[in-house]
Amino acid sequence: MKNIEQKINEFVSNNFYPGAVIKIDINGKDLYYSSFGYSDLENKKPMKKNQIFPIYSMTKPIVVVACLLLIQDGLLSLDTKVSDFYSNFNQNMKIKNLLNMTSGITYSWSAKNNIEKQIEIEEQIETNNYNLHEIIEMISKIPTEIEPGADWIYGMGIDVLGGIIEKVSGIKLSTFLKEKIFYPLKMNDTDFKIKDLNRKPVKYNLDSSNGYKLIRNENYHWMMPEDLTKIPNCCLGGSGVFTTASDYNKFLNFLLCGKIENKEYLDIKYLNEMTSNQITNLKNIKIFDLNEEYQYGYGVRVRTKNNVFPLTEVGEFGWGGVLGTTSLADPKNKVVMSFMVSVYPGNNMLVEKELFDALYKDLKDKKLI
Repeated sequence: MKNIEQKINEFVSNNFYPGAVIKIDINGKDLYYSSFGYSDLENKKPMKKNQIFPIYSMTKPIVVVACLLLIQDGLLSLDTKVSDFYSNFNQNMKIKNLLNMTSGITYSWSAKNNIEKQIEIEEQIETNNYNLHEIIEMISKIPTEIEPGADWIYGMGIDVLGGIIEKVSGIKLSTFLKEKIFYPLKMNDTDFKIKDLNRKPVKYNLDSSNGYKLIRNENYHWMMPEDLTKIPNCCLGGSGVFTTASDYNKFLNFLLCGKIENKEYLDIKYLNEMTSNQITNLKNIKIFDLNEEYQYGYGVRVRTKNNVFPLTEVGEFGWGGVLGTTSLADPKNKVVMSFMVSVYPGNNMLVEKELFDALYKDLKDKKLI
């Protein structure tokens, strides 16, 4: 995979990241799996393939699947009102609005109004003094930015969905995900805590004020408690999971078929809904820094056309995290990819353009697609 290797080595040599892990599968089998650079730059510890990363928003598609499992079992529907579980929310807000980011619930950085209240909630999460339902009650008292369904605004809707999953299932979100997703898929290194601190790479800040310089930041725990070795009181379905590239690829491969050990686990119709454009009523929506051919499904970007760089494939989907991690799944060619780094800001635009381009060049050069 010469283009992939060249591009990631370029990222590392330019100080965008101290190191990275990438895993690419095709037809459910390992195609390429490698690590680059260092997990600890100052002490020259090489990055290893089994490093455990905080994936932040790459948690969202996992919780979407958890919700779809409940819908499949008839315990929820897309039209279920959020106020059935948390009475302060807008009466017109439905489960679908949480899934496709049209609820009007924000993060502090995506809000135009009530920013200070949102920041306070995010800081309360870090104290670990509140459970998920207490945090959601705080969120529910902040007026939504829009009437549900009127616009796409990235926010804590999937976190609210996690609370609904807890109420419907009667168990903690972390336990539900273990029992229904992580254990069945043998995602043994995936959890709302770090199972082995020795495998956690050092997190760095990227200072671009004068060139590019990586600054060590071992105490980073935005929207997480300081002790990352214990399951938090508030398990955030939008950002709280730690995993490896290998584990996340198991999840991505599942999203292509809905099967575990060749047995249907989630009806493919639900996965097709998740990975198709679910904001068709909204016009001229820009999904962050992705090109204009991407729209949004449930917890994932969705490619609707394939004319603009980087050329991938119509139907390609995935999502990234605030520290630079990203994922890609291509249903047509049965290709999945997990890219793991731990830097803020994560240069997601760079990865989701130049790395995706390199991936498809290599796949075409090897005549795999």
